[in-house]
Amino acid sequence: MHQPVVVLSNNDGCIISRSNEAKALGIKMGEPLFKAKSIIKKYQVKVLSSNYPLYADMSERVMKVLATFTDQQEIYSIDECFLNMSGQKDLLGRGFMIKKRLSEWLGMPVCVGIGPTKVLAKFANHCAKKQPCWDGVFSKDQFLDDHLHQLMASVAVGEIWGIGRRLAQQLVRMGIHSVLDLKQANPNHMKQYFSVNMERIVLELNGVKCFELETQFKARKEIIASRSFGRSVVCYNEIVEAITTFVTRAARKARQQSTLCGSISVFIRSSPFNAKEKFYANSGTLSLKPMTNNSALILKSALMILPTIYKPGVRYSKCGVILSDLVDIDAVQNDLWTVSSTEKEVLSQVIDHINDRFDKTSLRIATQPVKPLWGMKQSLKSQSYTTAWDQLLVAH
Repeated sequence: MHQPVVVLSNNDGCIISRSNEAKALGIKMGEPLFKAKSIIKKYQVKVLSSNYPLYADMSERVMKVLATFTDQQEIYSIDECFLNMSGQKDLLGRGFMIKKRLSEWLGMPVCVGIGPTKVLAKFANHCAKKQPCWDGVFSKDQFLDDHLHQLMASVAVGEIWGIGRRLAQQLVRMGIHSVLDLKQANPNHMKQYFSVNMERIVLELNGVKCFELETQFKARKEIIASRSFGRSVVCYNEIVEAITTFVTRAARKARQQSTLCGSISVFIRSSPFNAKEKFYANSGTLSLKPMTNNSALILKSALMILPTIYKPGVRYSKCGVILSDLVDIDAVQNDLWTVSSTEKEVLSQVIDHINDRFDKTSLRIATQPVKPLWGMKQSLKSQSYTTAWDQLLVAH
């Protein structure tokens, strides 16, 4: 079945992901849903709301399968990772094995790019994705230099990993239009004109390894939890519900990476796109002493900030929290006068364990609603087949 499919952004506003079939119909990335309605109706395009818990769970499953192929893995993003396959034979065959296993075990279509450096591996992945003749797997070593250079000459320089839109425009003005042009550029000259990072990209295109695999998990120094509301909010208690939800989510992430939080910021704002109403935005920050990752303690400070920034009568469209000054839990020096918080830590661990096993809202703070009125619009969301007991796939 080759039905065209699109996925929508928060509150079902814009198209942020498209299947190849949807792209072929001319549906544009970032296009508002209402502008594509005629095409969607004419060609019976399947439209889905974003389903973040499902995406995160499937990503974790994919990364675990990929980890079986090597003991050196860098999880680069929710849908990308690098594997060090040094010493293994028949890398092209291994690439097809990866593709087959993810398809059979998880029903997940992927493209595999193989190269001696990260930049060349990303280029190979681009070829595997954009050119059907490679059947989803492309290895740089398949081809002689002349053939590879022909391919590089046909790919715009902006497609290279690490080259953003503005950099691409600067390179084009210098006469560097393709991947091959960049490969043949002088590394020292590129360093002087741009940065050491550009020099490394050029060297990596020439097979010189500059970007090492980052296999060690790096804890985030800041955690942000926020969402735009599904409808405008004027009620203070609903803002409290949202802040509670976001604090709970952010604190959980802090615990997952074994860090303690040193400060909490809260921000609220109205819609900047409503020309009929005056825009309002405000924020506040408090230090946390002692440092903590306990949801209840962080929420207490967040709800001290909220009254100082809340303005009655404003139609709010978004709010959120930021946990800053995050420090590894083992690196924090205990305060001589602070009473041990072991019981609170144990309670948080128990709550996390129960919510992991059953549902993320099985145990929650009283001001955190299960189905908030202000919640994000997701009227077209697919089932959370792998993350919610009540949405498991049923076979008849």
